[in-house]
Amino acid sequence: MTQFAVVFRGYDRAQVDEFAARADDDLASAEPTRVARARADAQAVSFRVVLRGYNQQQVDHYLRRVAKGHPG
Repeated sequence: MTQFAVVFRGYDRAQVDEFAARADDDLASAEPTRVARARADAQAVSFRVVLRGYNQQQVDHYLRRVAKGHPG
């Protein structure tokens, strides 16, 4: 599972964890339709900003990697 630093204001941890678990599973499957879905979802997803959330820069970097088809 991908790890992100917790910061004072960051992306909602539950939303990011749910997305990352699904995206990592899709990319690991190597099934073209699942990989394509993960890539498309990474480009379209948005997360709430909350107190004690995940570091936004780290999550954004992860999303760019997923969008290119690379695992987190």
